[in-house]
Amino acid sequence: MLKDYQNKLLELWEQLELEISNLYRLFAQKFPAHSQLWNALSSDELNHAAYVKEMFSLAEGGKVFFNEKTTKTYTIKTINDDIKTVYKKTEAGQYTIINALAYSVNLEDSIIEKKFYDYFSTNDRDINLLINKIKQETIEHSQKVKKALEEEKLR
Repeated sequence: MLKDYQNKLLELWEQLELEISNLYRLFAQKFPAHSQLWNALSSDELNHAAYVKEMFSLAEGGKVFFNEKTTKTYTIKTINDDIKTVYKKTEAGQYTIINALAYSVNLEDSIIEKKFYDYFSTNDRDINLLINKIKQETIEHSQKVKKALEEEKLR
């Protein structure tokens, strides 16, 4: 059984993945030279939101243990608010492709560094495979965006 603050944290986390997906979809529209990358990342983030929702359900059912360590709800809320600000700036034409790529690298790297997906633990092999898949996808996101950023800097 999850505590109230853990429920809130997981709800915010799911929202975080959805906000990232929306931002990447906007980047695809605003920066069409990289639309294939942005659309793929956006799709993955939608999947991550669904996975968080699934983990939430599994944690409530006792099949997955959730230990948020030192992460607080305001941490996730602050990241969500920052993404919304970047979204508005991008809509207003205040973000360049370099800004978008650099922001995305920082965003993906922060998720990796905070080890958000290490907060879940289970003895279930299939669930562990899912957790590892999400972690790997996040690393790949960072690598792909870093590559695109380096290519853009050379133009």
